[in-house]
Amino acid sequence: MPRADRADVRETDDASTLILSAGGVHVVMIRRRYDGGWGDTDEVINSAGEVATGAVSSWTLIGSVLTLELGRSAAARLGFPRDYRVRLDLTSEAFSLARSSLLEILHTECFVVDTPEGRVTS
Repeated sequence: MPRADRADVRETDDASTLILSAGGVHVVMIRRRYDGGWGDTDEVINSAGEVATGAVSSWTLIGSVLTLELGRSAAARLGFPRDYRVRLDLTSEAFSLARSSLLEILHTECFVVDTPEGRVTS
């Protein structure tokens, strides 16, 4: 299982991106592109820069494990298993940032997330 020891968020007028990395190398990026007229689109980007649009059908963040359930074609494009898991070895501040960003970016997908207040589901 890949692991991430750093989480960065980049916000622009047209996108929000969560970058998970380890040792200075991107593990995975998860982005929501905002397009007011046509609707928003989520993307998953692997470390080689391959992009899969609408890739995530559901996701969980339970304990320190992020699981993305990917569509078959998205998983093949990214070179990931359909049940892609990343261990988040983050500081509590970075973990909170990653959790908030995931809820913003993937809020339209089915999810289960552990929060300090308890488990939240879509």
